[in-house]
Amino acid sequence: MEENRGKNRAKLQEQIRTLLLQVDDVIAQDNAAKTEGVEFTAALLDEISEELNKSLESSPEPKTKEEKQAVRTKKKQLKELEKKRNKLQEYDQHLEIMGERNSYSKTDLDATFMHMKEDAMRNGQTKPGYNLQIATENQFIIDFALYANRTDTLTLPSFLESFNSRYHRYAKTVVADSGYGSEENYLFMDVHNMEAYVKYNYFHKEQHPRYTPNPFCPASLYYNKEQDFYVCPMGQHMKRIGMKRSLTSNGFVTYSVRYQAERCDGCPLRGSCFKARGNRIIEVNHQLQHYKQKARELLTSEEGIKHRGRRCIEPEAVFGQTKYNKVYKRFRHLGKDKVNMDFAFFAIAFNIGKMCKKNNLKELKAIMEVLLVTFRCSIEVYISYWKPNKSFYMKLAA
Repeated sequence: MEENRGKNRAKLQEQIRTLLLQVDDVIAQDNAAKTEGVEFTAALLDEISEELNKSLESSPEPKTKEEKQAVRTKKKQLKELEKKRNKLQEYDQHLEIMGERNSYSKTDLDATFMHMKEDAMRNGQTKPGYNLQIATENQFIIDFALYANRTDTLTLPSFLESFNSRYHRYAKTVVADSGYGSEENYLFMDVHNMEAYVKYNYFHKEQHPRYTPNPFCPASLYYNKEQDFYVCPMGQHMKRIGMKRSLTSNGFVTYSVRYQAERCDGCPLRGSCFKARGNRIIEVNHQLQHYKQKARELLTSEEGIKHRGRRCIEPEAVFGQTKYNKVYKRFRHLGKDKVNMDFAFFAIAFNIGKMCKKNNLKELKAIMEVLLVTFRCSIEVYISYWKPNKSFYMKLAA
């Protein structure tokens, strides 16, 4: 999306530059030449339009047919330039609202269009929403946060930071599924001394009894750590040829080492090994491989198996109770602050209900449910009343 935004903006800038060059006026052409390497802004186009208007007003009255036609053309071009200015101004406003996101909703500027799990039309239609992340312990909601990111992978570091800001300490143990297994997340948890029972992609596939690793995959090749080379299935050494630097969408920098085989021509396994021309080149992220090995050891340990078994009945059970038992499937307010408040009240009520159920306090639970409904209605009435009467309250305050 960033690339598309850049292309669209560059296209609009080029259209404005071309239009200025087409205007048969020294002022416009001078401005087009001056701003050759500079981006146009709405303010700059305002100045150019004002100068062109003054130029038209100060020009002598056209007498011949050709002069009148030239004036009409200039006015038409000026009108087109003003249209482009308005378009650029509108475009900048949209980008300012959108920020780092790739979309936003007109009805809720903080919401981002995402694919929802519940797709009634079954056409993959995106809808405005928030990516809700929760942390649970014994099915109690102990932390939550809302994100504009569609993928869970990018939310983990900031979510763990929010836990720290709430409880003034980092979590000792983190259990999560493969959607959170990335180098950035593993590094963050390692730096803050957390036990990371976080799966990576292909972990479940590796644990399958019938799983056989691909012998041509870089992870299956023998690696000599001391001399830093890999050995291909034919026994040929693959020597280090350089490094590759990559940048994730979250701004995290990863480094991969590149290894190349020396003689792949005539190899009987070439068709199964790779199909590109020349000698095979592989890229290996050693730090990520180290973290995956560490995660594999933790997840397959006795404690890891216990945590993996509990993860299914921790956050998933809470989401199930939230959606189906409590029928809380969509937020009732617009704007991130109000949505945050909305779920905060729900989380408090959910935890109180869970506590009452564990202590078997049925009467207290019934009272709390009545109080919750009353409190929610009061909040909604207060918010709806505050909006139209805001100025009235301000006058009273003054």
